[in-house]
Amino acid sequence: MKEIQDNGPQDQIQGIYRQLKKGLGRELVDDENVSALIELAARDGEQVLEQELREWQAPCGTGGDASPGGLHHLAPNPGFNKLNAKH
Repeated sequence: MKEIQDNGPQDQIQGIYRQLKKGLGRELVDDENVSALIELAARDGEQVLEQELREWQAPCGTGGDASPGGLHHLAPNPGFNKLNAKH
């Protein structure tokens, strides 16, 4: 009988990576495993998956210019260009 060895976190990362390649398992990505998943995607030439993971890893709405409600203040308001538009 074969014994199944559990390599712990590495096996979990491989399992998550296989799911991601199938388009599943996005909810399993977290701060702890995203770097390892990016490395796997880069190694395997999965450019789209690698980019998606990098976007997941990137901070959103944080920094000195971000408002607490997000970056909505950068979008034009309803009166944008109202005076200059030709009617």
